[in-house]
Amino acid sequence: MEGKEVSDMTSDPTDERARRADTVRTITESTRVERSTDRPEPLSDRAAVLIAIGRLDETTRETALARLRAGRTFPALGGFGVLRLIAEELRWIDDRLSGLRTGPTKLALLQRRVLLERRLGSLRTRFVMNSAQYASGVRAIRRERREGIHLDVDQRTALFEALTDTPTPLGVGPGPLARAREILGGVAAERLDAVNARGAEVVRTLAGADADRFADRYDTILFLAGRYHDRIISSRIWRSDLFAVARAQLDPGLELVQIAVDVVALAQLDAELTEAFDAQGDTVDDEGRREVLTRRADLIPVWDQVIERVAALSRVVDEISVAEVEHRSLDAMQRAVGLDHRIDDLISRSGTREISADNTHSVSDQISRDTL
Repeated sequence: MEGKEVSDMTSDPTDERARRADTVRTITESTRVERSTDRPEPLSDRAAVLIAIGRLDETTRETALARLRAGRTFPALGGFGVLRLIAEELRWIDDRLSGLRTGPTKLALLQRRVLLERRLGSLRTRFVMNSAQYASGVRAIRRERREGIHLDVDQRTALFEALTDTPTPLGVGPGPLARAREILGGVAAERLDAVNARGAEVVRTLAGADADRFADRYDTILFLAGRYHDRIISSRIWRSDLFAVARAQLDPGLELVQIAVDVVALAQLDAELTEAFDAQGDTVDDEGRREVLTRRADLIPVWDQVIERVAALSRVVDEISVAEVEHRSLDAMQRAVGLDHRIDDLISRSGTREISADNTHSVSDQISRDTL
C-alpha cells in the first residue's frame, strides 16, 4: 500500500485522507494484505508484543509498557506468529474432534493435538519462566517493583496467551480451515498416518493455499498497523535529527497499543452482538433484532476512527520513504562533490609528482654512474 497510493494522492489533504482511509478499509475487508515475496513478511517481535499488550488488563498493560520504555526485553521464540498458528490448529482440531467418530482419522488428530500441546507448553515455559529477561531473586524483584516494571508469573502468562493471537496470515499454517473441515471427513486414514512427520503439512494442504489471508478484518488491520509500525521504527532517517520533532509528537509503539486496544474491544463486541442476534432465531420479535442492529451501527464510527489512525500511520511511512529517497539523492550529490574535490586535488599535485619522478630517476642515474 505504501508506495502505490502516493502517486495517486491529490494535493487536497481532505481528499488524500479519504483515499488512504478507503484503501485501508478495502484491505481490511478483503482480509488480505499484498505482499512482494512468496511468504508474507511477519511482524517484528516488538510489534507482536505491543499488539498483545493491547489485549491485557490496564494494570498489566502499563507495567509491560514501562518495561519496554526501560529497555527491558521479552523472551524471543523465533517469531510470535508461530504461536498463533499452533493455537489456531489446536482450535480447529478440537472443533473437528467434537463431531468425529472413533477411527483412524480421530486417532491421528489426537496424536497431532498431543504434539502441538507439548510444543505450545514448551514455548510457554520458555517465555514465562525465562530468568534472563525476568527478575528471579528477591532483591531483583523488589527493585523491579519499585521501578514499576515487574510482571508476575500470572501477568507473563497472560501476555503469552495474548501472543497466541498474534495477527498472522493463517494460510501459512493450518488455516483458513473452513474448507478443510468438510474435506477432512472424507480423507483416507493413511493420508494422516505419519502424524509426527507430516501432520502439519497435511493440514496445510487440506486448508488451501491462501497464504496471505487473515482470519477477519480485525486481524488484518492489526497486522497492517503492526507492519507500518515496523517500517517506521526500522527507518534510519526516522531516528535522525530530521524527524526529531515528529518523534516528539508520535510514538509508533504507543499508537500501535492504542489501536490494538480499540480493535480488540471492537472484535469482542462484534462477536457478542453476532451471538446475540443469532441466538434470537425466528422466535423473537423484530424489535429485539433491530436493537442488536442498532447497537452494531453504534460501533461503526469507532471502526472508522481506527481506520483513520492506521491510514495516518501509512502516510508517515510514505513520508519517510520520500525523505529517504531525497536524502539518498542528497548523499549522492555530496559524494559527487567530494569526489570532484578529490579529483581536482589529485590533478593539482601532478606537477609535484613529475618533479618527484624526475628526482627519483635522477637518483637512479646517479647510482648507476657510481657503480660503473
